[in-house]
Amino acid sequence: MLKRIFSLLGLLLLLIVAILLVNTFRARPWPQSQANREGQPLPDSAVRHLGQAVRIKTISYSDTAAIDTAAFRAFGIFLNEAYPLIHQHLIKTNIREFNYIYEWKGQDSSLAPLVLMGHYDVVPVEEAARDRWTVPPFSGLITDSCIWGRGSVDDKCGVISELEATEALLRKGFIPKRTIYLCFGHDEEISGQSTQAEVEWLQQRSIRPQMVLDEGGEITESKLREVSRPVAVIGVGEKGYASFELTVQKEGGHSSMPARETAIDILIAALVRLREKPLPSQVTEPVRVFLSRVSSNSDNFLHKMAGNNTWLFGGITKGIISAKPEGAAMIHTTIIPTILQSGVKDNVIPSEAKAIVNCRILPGETAATVEAYVREVIGDDRVQIRKIGRFGSDPSTTTSIMSPAYRRVESAVLENIPNVIPTPYLVIGATDSRFFRRISDGVINFIPMTDSKGYHGIDERLPIRDLQRSINFIMTILEESGRPFD
Repeated sequence: MLKRIFSLLGLLLLLIVAILLVNTFRARPWPQSQANREGQPLPDSAVRHLGQAVRIKTISYSDTAAIDTAAFRAFGIFLNEAYPLIHQHLIKTNIREFNYIYEWKGQDSSLAPLVLMGHYDVVPVEEAARDRWTVPPFSGLITDSCIWGRGSVDDKCGVISELEATEALLRKGFIPKRTIYLCFGHDEEISGQSTQAEVEWLQQRSIRPQMVLDEGGEITESKLREVSRPVAVIGVGEKGYASFELTVQKEGGHSSMPARETAIDILIAALVRLREKPLPSQVTEPVRVFLSRVSSNSDNFLHKMAGNNTWLFGGITKGIISAKPEGAAMIHTTIIPTILQSGVKDNVIPSEAKAIVNCRILPGETAATVEAYVREVIGDDRVQIRKIGRFGSDPSTTTSIMSPAYRRVESAVLENIPNVIPTPYLVIGATDSRFFRRISDGVINFIPMTDSKGYHGIDERLPIRDLQRSINFIMTILEESGRPFD
């Protein structure tokens, strides 16, 4: 009997090994491709225009009273002067004064239109870090290789790429097959609420775009070291967003006579518990496909086997992907303190301590379930917890990789990036394109920048090569607007 059991176990082991090997060797690398449009020259005006756009300080502040509306008006004037053919041939509509919709009528009005969108507001520059910039953050400096400054990456690159591609095609007398809408927002960095008004404007006209293209995904050449080819991560869904304020109130006093526990102690203990006990990891469908495609092209056989057999190596795969912050964010709802406030003087024990924690929420969870988790993990009634901010959303729905929208973007990627591996991706941030999901099943987040530099940080800059590639990518989308991709 024992011998029979060992025989059965041996057969089972052989079966498992056979399945592992079949799945691993069946996973073929993504085919090599020639990028027919790679290296097409930039429009003469493109670099200059992006530099000009960066120099206009369209900064979004959480305190809207601090926003310089003159800068946003200046940006509108800049668009009028820089893109005369767009303003001559396209129909422009202002939404809430500073959002713009440009309608480019296509040859066939029966075809569902395409939306190309972006935002031209930028985040502030942290004053404490201003001296650490190589050049002044709003200089728009143009060197041999880069355009420098806040907004060059996020997201004036996207806006200028769409405008330059459109203007260049208008110079050639091109008319798209489908109607194209260029939609530009001014408050994405604080709420994106004006984008909802754009969506309502389109909805009132019964417009349902086949595709909505926005920022979010990019090309990586350095973040996936096991793969020797560029990988284009094409966003098909977004994590949700929520922020919570934690407040502790406890009698303070003189610093020479501290109590055993202060408001700061209680708050810090709560934050430590949150950081030490993250929400369980989950591999969503876009991430599963991402792992399969990337691992199939890995030079590491063990990684290739693990990525194509997650049914057995799920834990190992999660460990590999969690090794870097970007990977960990793809499989976790993240909870991170971003603001701490307490104290007025060095010899006074404060009676109140506050923290803001920001959460990026995986599909399958909601702001409500995350709040419940935060309360459970902290487990201290002395810590008051409340959801804050107008800017919040649950995770988005997911665009199918079989949809015309995804296939349209994937095709343009292959046309412009040599030997690239395109793959779906879960956007770990949040963009205002999420509002378009009310009227479109084809929301895609991607701009072909390569390992974006200085995003929301120091020395934000865009390589000129990336601007060239982004414009050619958008031109491909426009010129192929007639292809159905069904």
